Amino acid sequence: MYLTREQEKILAGEYGWAYAKALEIIVKVGGALGAEKLIPITHAHVSGISYTNIGDPGLEFIRDFYKGGVKANVYTTINPGCIDLLGSSRIISDEPRDKQLEINQYLERMGFKPTYTCIPYIHRRPVVDEHLAWGESSAVIFANSVFGARTNREGGPLALAAGLTGYTYYYGLHLLENRVAEVKIVLEDIEPDYYGGLGLWIGDNIRETPIIMNLKPSIPHIKLLLAAAAASGGHGLIVLNNLTPPKTYSVDDSAEKIHVDKKDIMEYTGSLSDIQGEVIGYIGCPHLDPFEFEELFNLIKTREKLKKDYKLLVSIPRIYADLYRDEILFLKKRGVDVVVGTCPIVSILRDKPDYIVTNSGKAAFYLKRLHGIDTVVAPLSNIIEILFGDQ
Repeated sequence: MYLTREQEKILAGEYGWAYAKALEIIVKVGGALGAEKLIPITHAHVSGISYTNIGDPGLEFIRDFYKGGVKANVYTTINPGCIDLLGSSRIISDEPRDKQLEINQYLERMGFKPTYTCIPYIHRRPVVDEHLAWGESSAVIFANSVFGARTNREGGPLALAAGLTGYTYYYGLHLLENRVAEVKIVLEDIEPDYYGGLGLWIGDNIRETPIIMNLKPSIPHIKLLLAAAAASGGHGLIVLNNLTPPKTYSVDDSAEKIHVDKKDIMEYTGSLSDIQGEVIGYIGCPHLDPFEFEELFNLIKTREKLKKDYKLLVSIPRIYADLYRDEILFLKKRGVDVVVGTCPIVSILRDKPDYIVTNSGKAAFYLKRLHGIDTVVAPLSNIIEILFGDQ
């Protein structure tokens, strides 16, 4: 791999062992993949910082870098941890609080922004062709597909190393030649409310990078679609016809055309009539943006209380704690468990429900596999109606 003189100095330890170790991680990963050089980035996003995911070995890994005296060299944001930063959740356990706060402290002292969200683009919006080093699959695919930025799906340690050094390896989706749609998905009258299920279908059935035709331009629903496809299929880019910025991708002339209608995706959604026993509704995977939060608030504000044995969990970015203080207090009085800077995928639930109903295909995918909970994917308005009843 070609390294500049400055990169060679970092790797040789002239700026300290911690920067050298960070660059070594990037060089070794890039070298194994066949990258010929490193490129500078402007924004890193570090996933894998939840204590319930990384445990003591991950905590020690982050602590060692902190003790090495390093600071972030580029704008670097942080994914959700495993605790509610408001400290008031009745659904998410507070048991790992001390360990999570220790991780948070090290990251913040290294100059990483205390965002604790899986939608870092609400803090800094990427631009077309900007090179990033992002962890968090739902953020990666959104950056590539909606903004036309360039990032691979990085693991937490590499994204951390990229934030410290300001470099990543030049490979994969950083190269235009790899941003090629090889399959055309033609939607046949699928409403945005069912895009979460559509994302799961794409992840399960399409291995290549697709381009989606006839997509209805609803960004909150497209966010759910992309997150679900990234979870179930590992996609880092899905070209969205008339939305993905031009000249950030190409379409293979021989791309196969596949028609998808509502009946194709119904097995990925399920039926709300199936739920019984203790039920948690979950909204906020990926974290809610302002438009989604306001839609949710408007659906709930005219209702009185949740039905017996039903709960509602809503996860939002840390920045909302002050911005929507009054709305959060109102929702809590209605029995809604609003959590900040976390989500149930990377945390511990106090009690395991019989069902979780959600509008997020990504949440359904991971909650079933990681927590063993039966899930149903449904439109937001239907979930609120089921949880609160006709009031």
